[in-house]
Amino acid sequence: MMTKKNKCFLYTFALLSFFLLPSCGGKKKQSVYIDMDADVPFGELTEVPYRESGGVKFVHVKVNGVGWDMIFDTGCSGTLLSLSEARYLAEKGLLVEDDVLGMTQSQIADGSIVENMVVNLRKVSIIANEGVTIDCYNVPATVSSNIEAPLLLGNEVLDEVAYDYTIDNTRKVISFNVK
Repeated sequence: MMTKKNKCFLYTFALLSFFLLPSCGGKKKQSVYIDMDADVPFGELTEVPYRESGGVKFVHVKVNGVGWDMIFDTGCSGTLLSLSEARYLAEKGLLVEDDVLGMTQSQIADGSIVENMVVNLRKVSIIANEGVTIDCYNVPATVSSNIEAPLLLGNEVLDEVAYDYTIDNTRKVISFNVK
């Protein structure tokens, strides 16, 4: 059952999402914290399977406990959610008012500048082979006002997760040399 406070937050979230009011301010950016599963030895290679569609690589992740496929995007500086996924998380109580960090401007592929909301994703887990996860805590993510925007896992997480990574196109795995 949705409480009055939850309804108020969802209404405010919807307003911010549609109108992207720059007056909402912002909080100090938090750094991403990485926690490897206890079974993964420090500095070892961890293989993450991917699926490919139209030349784009997708990895399976869990965002605040909800599983989605995200584009493994080395050309993107951060993490991106669409308005649809952000709303879903908010409706489930997995994205709350305290998770709204503020607003940011970004340049998109066509060169134009857009303003987007920034939220804190409390936990982003990259699903590796054999049930191993690479858990990233307090990941700032941009919420696109476009409800059809793809989910992107970009360099802000990738740079924190691994010293380097290699892509094996034959076996369809990305091997992370985890930090």
